[in-house]
Amino acid sequence: MKKVNNKNVINNLTYSGVKSKKNKYVILVFAVILTSLLFSTLFSVGGSMINKEQESTMRQVGGTSHAGFKNLTEEEYKQVKDDPEIESVSYRILVGFGENEELAKLYSECYFSEAEEAKNSFSYPAKGKMPKEENEVVVSDRVLNALGAPCEVGADIRLDLNINGEIVSKDFKVSGYYEADPISPAQMIYVSKIFQEKYAPAVTEPYSRTKPDEGIGRYSVDFSFSNSINIEKKVKKLIARTGLREDVDYGVNWAYAASKIDPSALIICGALIIIFMFSGYLIIYNIFDINIISDIQEFGLLKTIGTTEKQLKKIVMKRANLISIIGIPIGIGLGILVGAYLLPIISGQFSLSSGEKGGLDINIWMLMAAALFSYITVVFSARKPCRKAARVSPVETVKYTGERGKNGKPKKKLVVVILSLSLGLVVLNSVFGFVSGFSMDRYVESFIVTDFNIQDAKLDNPSAGNVNTEAVSHDLIDEISSLDGVNSVGNIYIASGHQEFSEENWEKINKNVLQSKLFDKKLKEYGYDADMKKEVIDSHMERRDLDGKTYGMSKLAVDKLKVIKSKDGSDKIDWDTFNSGNYVLMTRFVTDDGETDFLDVGDKIGIKSYDPKNAETKTVVSESGEEFEIDSFENAPVKEYEIYAIVEIPLAIELRHYGMFECNYVLPEDEFLALNGSDWNAMRVILDVEDSKKEYINDWLKNYTNSVNPDLDYDSKESVIKEYSGFKRMFEVVGAVVAIILGLIGLMNFANTVITSILVRSRELAMLEAVGMTGKQQRLSLIKEGGRYFIWSAVVSLIVSSILNLTLIKMLSNEIPIFVWKFTLVPNLICLPFILILVVIIPVIAYNKLSKTSVVDRLRVE
Repeated sequence: MKKVNNKNVINNLTYSGVKSKKNKYVILVFAVILTSLLFSTLFSVGGSMINKEQESTMRQVGGTSHAGFKNLTEEEYKQVKDDPEIESVSYRILVGFGENEELAKLYSECYFSEAEEAKNSFSYPAKGKMPKEENEVVVSDRVLNALGAPCEVGADIRLDLNINGEIVSKDFKVSGYYEADPISPAQMIYVSKIFQEKYAPAVTEPYSRTKPDEGIGRYSVDFSFSNSINIEKKVKKLIARTGLREDVDYGVNWAYAASKIDPSALIICGALIIIFMFSGYLIIYNIFDINIISDIQEFGLLKTIGTTEKQLKKIVMKRANLISIIGIPIGIGLGILVGAYLLPIISGQFSLSSGEKGGLDINIWMLMAAALFSYITVVFSARKPCRKAARVSPVETVKYTGERGKNGKPKKKLVVVILSLSLGLVVLNSVFGFVSGFSMDRYVESFIVTDFNIQDAKLDNPSAGNVNTEAVSHDLIDEISSLDGVNSVGNIYIASGHQEFSEENWEKINKNVLQSKLFDKKLKEYGYDADMKKEVIDSHMERRDLDGKTYGMSKLAVDKLKVIKSKDGSDKIDWDTFNSGNYVLMTRFVTDDGETDFLDVGDKIGIKSYDPKNAETKTVVSESGEEFEIDSFENAPVKEYEIYAIVEIPLAIELRHYGMFECNYVLPEDEFLALNGSDWNAMRVILDVEDSKKEYINDWLKNYTNSVNPDLDYDSKESVIKEYSGFKRMFEVVGAVVAIILGLIGLMNFANTVITSILVRSRELAMLEAVGMTGKQQRLSLIKEGGRYFIWSAVVSLIVSSILNLTLIKMLSNEIPIFVWKFTLVPNLICLPFILILVVIIPVIAYNKLSKTSVVDRLRVE
């Protein structure tokens, strides 16, 4: 059989059908635009957020390399640098720390660094060059501003550098400077190789944790592999392959998504993709199906002249491709604009880099993914209507008005339109339910528990290694307490060290903690394997101790603790009983997967005194045989206390530097000072003040921390509340945009179904009018039909919204501490009356337009 080339004929039929029914295909194009808009918004915003969050995390980590070693010698660096599995490697040598008074609030580290290492650390000079001469230096613009120097190459500055405990003051000329990022853990000061070799020569003795060593003269080596898959495993193989010491300190850059994927983020993105595809499918399928009904006679005629089912499917799919070619690029373009609007709102609430915050990353792969998902949605939506068009016989096409049920109403259209209308309402209600549960009190309390607090400027910087935990003097506390408007003052003291236990208590700890599954998971968090677990347990079993801190707190601070369980069963601490000097509070062993008690309420524990008068000088020998002296409290007196309650210390008042166990105690302020010495200064002071005096106290604290003692800093509740409004607005705007788009899809589905139904049934309606049915009766009949859509949509949306609110939204709210679950159907109840109005208006408008054509002309239509 001779093959006929009918490609041009198929193309002509495809385009002629579209041209003759432009209005219907314009609606279909608009549906594709909305679907593409959803996907491109999701992918552009999501992709930009992933890129920016990854870069932000890299800036917090301090570099772009996959991993790094700390505290290496030059010989150890040479062992690593030539390994064939490493794609790139660079290093820096620690020289000291910035100690200028002006840099008290800018934690600064001084290094000699390779140029590539500076680039990887986001601190390569944007202006100028890396230092070569002894008196040349590279610093950040923030350091220059703090020192009162101009941001220009060639500026003269004086730096005080703490090098092995000695302050070295030198005049430098700025050979280059870089723009500092506020989320960076430290300000980098780069000196020349000449300066480093003169003042901090590279050490040759391997690093030992038993000897005090800040790492001066030691190498920090950063490196990357060919890819970021399973970085930690590659690092361990590198250590074994190169013969580095087993206790080498290494870190993995957790910014790389491939090293750790957040399951919750994947679930959310997957859910959004499914919702968008489903909503797009509903409208495109419905409109395609309606268009097939209105075009069915055209297909019947084509069948009578020999067009095959395969050719008819080609025509329908070509029309689908045509609307995709038109609609998808427009939708993606609009999605980019919407994304550009949304991203600053979203990224403004996260710790993204200042230089890039709010900028939309136009990633071609993300846009292609959005286009692909949009096209897949169109293809799937067109498949079933396409098969229907191919299978209807020429005889059926003459009177075909769609598949109908026993009541004469269109089958499946009711379900499709109801689902489409309900989806927007359900999403809007879910977003509102989640956002309305955002608790300002809980949000604020996660950052500050009183009106103000004052502490060392570096205290809450997790990257700062040498924070002052005795920064607030008794004189300052007295001065603050005397200020007009200060209602109450809470002092928080801390003594860091190890908690030691009796044999009886240690048996409980071993059972409750060391042998628990939670401890196994904690070890994995710290990168320990099964062999290392035994070493950790044996080490602690031998000494019967755990890392932890002992806090001293006054009544205001104790009132802010969360009581898990107490001696008297209350959720509050009875201050008079606790302050008797016989009791202590204890925290729990906490992991990402749960918590457990170290000991029980009522157990007796001993706390060692760290009063300087009890210190003894002890000589310690390092692994290399070198002797050095330390202050030892090994023979210091120990006092016994009864555990009054198990508590949780809020993040806002605790020391944000943590050990593996964090077995912490809380004593009353007076008892803490009696045990450790009355000269012990406070770590942090919290204040409650009169509302009318807040501005005055804020100005006083601002002046004090800026002018009198720059080593201190303060926080205020008002500044945190300002952040709250922006954070809540992010959820509201993003949720509203998604709900509006989905709502438009639902209304389009309804309007298109009603209008097309009226057009397809125009001859039927004309016959009813010819036999005496008035226009008013026909309008009322159409309104009733629309009312049926409305009632079902209202019922479905209310039921589904209630189920989601009671399950998913409640679960999410309970998982996030700053949210409080509240049941609500308010958005549904507000939107439904407006939808009812549209349900009434749309059929009337459509019928009025149809009725302008005379009954005779409508009866002539076949």
